[in-house]
Amino acid sequence: MTKYPPAPWQLGGWGVATIGFVDAATAQANVPRGVKVISLARGKTLGGLFFLSYDRGSLAYRELNVAAALVRVGSRLAFWLPRLYVDSAASLTGGKDIWAVPKERARFDVVHDIGVTTIDVRQGKRDLCRIRCSVPERCPRVPFSLPMPAFGVREDEFLFFTGSLETNVAAIRADVSLHGEFGDLGLDKPRFALRFENFVLTVPAPKHVPRRRSALVPVPAAAPAKAKAAARARVRRSAKSIRRPAP
Repeated sequence: MTKYPPAPWQLGGWGVATIGFVDAATAQANVPRGVKVISLARGKTLGGLFFLSYDRGSLAYRELNVAAALVRVGSRLAFWLPRLYVDSAASLTGGKDIWAVPKERARFDVVHDIGVTTIDVRQGKRDLCRIRCSVPERCPRVPFSLPMPAFGVREDEFLFFTGSLETNVAAIRADVSLHGEFGDLGLDKPRFALRFENFVLTVPAPKHVPRRRSALVPVPAAAPAKAKAAARARVRRSAKSIRRPAP
């Protein structure tokens, strides 16, 4: 059995995020029942890719998060992550056991070459994603704190957790190629991209969020008839009291 550290995990390193618009109807097909895609404008929601390279802390590994949409479950908002690719067995097992997130193993190749970073993600011989990015000259690095809320799903309930990212951030240029099951989301056309430098990410244990009853338990067919009968009885009692002469 693969061992992993208990939550919270505290991880340090660097990363790249690309953010863009996703068709809300297409995104809805990638989320389960009970999850509402947030449409911002003209039938679009937000999505993106988050590459994170952890070189210190609870574990050392690389990760690519696919964010299909901005969603709501009850009163909680977060990006929906239909897949997280990692190159660590401990991260894979811990992610599923603790946070119930859909992690899969993948291979990462990262090349730095004169101001340009190329990130390739593969499963076997299959290309999943390529991110090629560069930081413009004289681009300032700005200290930044970013909450990173997310959901997991286990049986009949959601799990909710909010990571806390402390980092120096810089705007970058990025070209993205995304293949496979999430290629139709349009995440290869980001509107902007960021580089996280020298970050510290803290991921706490999740909280349980029961699904709404309507999403889990069908309403019995007899319930509407009983409700109508009760309503008619109340109307008859009200009518009798109205017709009753005053003493």
